[in-house]
Amino acid sequence: MKTFYKSVLIASAVLVLGYYASFFIMPSITIVNNSSATISSAQIDLPSSNLDFGSIPSGDRNTLHYDLSQAKDGVYRYHVKISETVTYQGVCGYVTNNELNKRVVITVHENLDITCN
Repeated sequence: MKTFYKSVLIASAVLVLGYYASFFIMPSITIVNNSSATISSAQIDLPSSNLDFGSIPSGDRNTLHYDLSQAKDGVYRYHVKISETVTYQGVCGYVTNNELNKRVVITVHENLDITCN
């Protein structure tokens, strides 16, 4: 019976470790709102998918991970909506297939300039 519990414990530990390791391996995009305005919606278009960040309050950030497997190469296309009438769009960075641990940070600054790192 002790062997059974040890096996279950080891299997559980491997699953939990694999789950958290996937966040290290998978690429991610973070949107940082350093402006005094609330971002009402933010979206990033990848060549093979779309990421919807939702609303991001002033001084906050949101990170989403995306699939390693990208069918096509291309750029990150961002759409950041500050209010009903103000939308910023642009491109930054480059997406290719199987980019392990890639991190992209898009920052909205106080003067509403947007930078990508």
